[in-house]
Amino acid sequence: MFKLNRRSFMLSTAALAATSGIAGRAVAQSDASGTIRILMNGGDADLANTNNAIARFNKKFPNVQVSVDMDPISTGWGDYVTKVLGEFASNSQHDIYGTAIETFQTFASRNIMEPIDDFVAKNPNYSDFAPALFEDCKYKGKTYFVPTSWNNIMIHYNRDHFDKAGIAYPKTGWTWEEFREIAKKLTIKDSSGTVTQWGYEVPNQNFFIQPWLFSNGTGALNDDWTASNMLDPRVAESLQFLHDIIHVDGSAPIPGTDTMDNQYLAGQVSMINRGHWVIPNIRNAKLNSDVAIPPTKVNDYTVVGFGAIGIAKGAQNMDAVQAMVAELTGPEAEADVAKSGSSVPGSKAAAELPEYLAFPPSAPLFYQTLPHTKAVPSPANFQEVEKIFIRYYTAIMADEMSIPDACKQADAELNDSFARLKASLS
Repeated sequence: MFKLNRRSFMLSTAALAATSGIAGRAVAQSDASGTIRILMNGGDADLANTNNAIARFNKKFPNVQVSVDMDPISTGWGDYVTKVLGEFASNSQHDIYGTAIETFQTFASRNIMEPIDDFVAKNPNYSDFAPALFEDCKYKGKTYFVPTSWNNIMIHYNRDHFDKAGIAYPKTGWTWEEFREIAKKLTIKDSSGTVTQWGYEVPNQNFFIQPWLFSNGTGALNDDWTASNMLDPRVAESLQFLHDIIHVDGSAPIPGTDTMDNQYLAGQVSMINRGHWVIPNIRNAKLNSDVAIPPTKVNDYTVVGFGAIGIAKGAQNMDAVQAMVAELTGPEAEADVAKSGSSVPGSKAAAELPEYLAFPPSAPLFYQTLPHTKAVPSPANFQEVEKIFIRYYTAIMADEMSIPDACKQADAELNDSFARLKASLS
């Protein structure tokens, strides 16, 4: 059975061997048979990396068929959480899940993932991963996920736009106000007053917004993700800054439901907040693009999130499933992540490969900023928290609500959500 689209496909052993590009080598084969269903996330590069891992797996398990569904996460991790919980509710869950930190507490607290401490302890490859990544994969002392890659939000900027405007490239330590002035200078209008080039895209997704809160020493939630922090004056200050870039400066459009990745690739936007996952498309577009650490207010902290692999509770063919996870998280898989540019690899060795460091020009900055990052707030009620925050954030940016009113109402809704969560877990 073949479904040759990017979201869902089935690959037979013969097809994998023919398309993997991996040289044949003698491997011990298992007589195990059956099927494994995987739900992964991302785009074409992630799909290709998954294909390669399946090819390696099928050399050892030739009688196990692997089907893969891809979710592009186009509407955020909250919707992904809803989708996965729906699968378990209908007993249609996959065996292996590619996911991200935004989902860890939600899934682990609901007991839908297998603890994998023994599996991790027996795998020597994981000693090359940053220990902090595995710490964030734990819930109540047990490990539920293997970190495979990570992303910290940086400012991606069009160097041609900077050159044409006579603006120096951003340097470490640039300030909010410097950023704002640059965005103004990079915004271009035609004779009728229509904007033909936006200086910046005020972001529309929770993950992308976090650096503006973190660099102001605040966040929408408290530090242990158990309550709202929306009444902190610095939250309002951060939101006001973004609001004014749109409505005072005219340097960015009101955020829409879609991101402006395509507009950035087409040279219609000068600066965007993104992680490493956009690098393959930027490279393919031959855009003269680079990255900078987000600007500083009270510190230079940005947000980090990371991808991981988990095993569904009650998954069948556990030996084969664990072997598949080992391929999805092993050295060859990490090298694929580095070479494709789809994320920053979890493996330190992979992040030193020349293919990874070749583009963008300031590629080493991703790792250099890691000590100055905070994890994206990801409580067990993340899907509710994200939707509440984004709903009020969107209303603010569209000038439909005042910032004080939105922060007050969001604070009440968030704390109600945390109260319900506490009651459900007690």
